[in-house]
Amino acid sequence: MLKPLRIYLSVPMIANRNAAVAMTMARAITDSGNEVSSPWVLEPIEAHNPTTLNIFERDMHGAEESDAILADVSSPSIGVGMELMAAYKAGRKVIVVAKEGSTVSRMLLHMGQKESLEFKDGEDLYVKLLRLLSPMASSRRRTVNQK
Repeated sequence: MLKPLRIYLSVPMIANRNAAVAMTMARAITDSGNEVSSPWVLEPIEAHNPTTLNIFERDMHGAEESDAILADVSSPSIGVGMELMAAYKAGRKVIVVAKEGSTVSRMLLHMGQKESLEFKDGEDLYVKLLRLLSPMASSRRRTVNQK
């Protein structure tokens, strides 16, 4: 069986949360034949006791160990920035999306070796992501089959 890419979905969770955008991004990941490696971002906001779940460790490990990270940078988020940095430093493929007209961090704009995508609405985001992510899965399948 062909192995899908494990894509870490990074979205604002506390301030500026947009559940509809997160769900659209997740649908594009799965519909392109890949796997969301951070499904907790699609669930209600966690209310775990910090002694039972170390969110920092889980999220850093997830971003570093996935094949790629797909992040919504339409609104500022410290957590998204930290996850992006972890994935970037680990040499993972970085894909950032932002709603047209958003003000994106200049530091992020200057980050090399990333793919950027602007979208108008949910449907535009889905179509563009599906187009971008489908070749990634196909490329990975060819590589797996050639080994």
